[in-house]
Amino acid sequence: MSSQEVTLRNVFALPAPGTRDSSPERWKNFQEKVSSEVKTIKWPASMPNVAEKLCELFDVPLPNLFWMSWKKSHELVTLLDESKQKPEATNSLGLAEHTIVSEHHPYIEVRIGNMPVKKLEFTVKVSFKLEGFVLKIKAGEIEEILTGRCTAEGQVLYEGLKIAEKTLSPVNLPALYRFKTEPVPSVYKSAPDYSASHV
Repeated sequence: MSSQEVTLRNVFALPAPGTRDSSPERWKNFQEKVSSEVKTIKWPASMPNVAEKLCELFDVPLPNLFWMSWKKSHELVTLLDESKQKPEATNSLGLAEHTIVSEHHPYIEVRIGNMPVKKLEFTVKVSFKLEGFVLKIKAGEIEEILTGRCTAEGQVLYEGLKIAEKTLSPVNLPALYRFKTEPVPSVYKSAPDYSASHV
């Protein structure tokens, strides 16, 4: 992947490790809500630690999320299969303008010792509109992605409380990704929560 990798953390402007959050009030509201739900339990970690763990759930490269939609394309699957037969050849596939819409439910499980005491489940709704993307395919794999225009919008919610929001606006992607599919965390793979539409 590119050293300028763009992740869901970037999309939602969640703080990078070791940096100060520009919207600390969201964690105050979150802490108040969680504390009201577990009044009888002494909270085992400071809220900054929980917030940091939450932000780590968003370290998912955008091309890996895009791949979850693209792999449903019959044309792409066929081209990948054909390229396995001629591994020395490089093929290009231009993608039509399309929109990827997905909903995910990542969570953090809070434990005291080995006992789970609270599951903090979040709802992530995100929509990407992609234009002018080209895939370079070789030996049965997407080797490179030439990116085009990408706009996104979405929300991160905890039981109705808004943690983060992305209003419809461009996402700056590197012009080129050297792509190797990496595992996407299982919380982003749930089929019932995922849909994609192509235009």
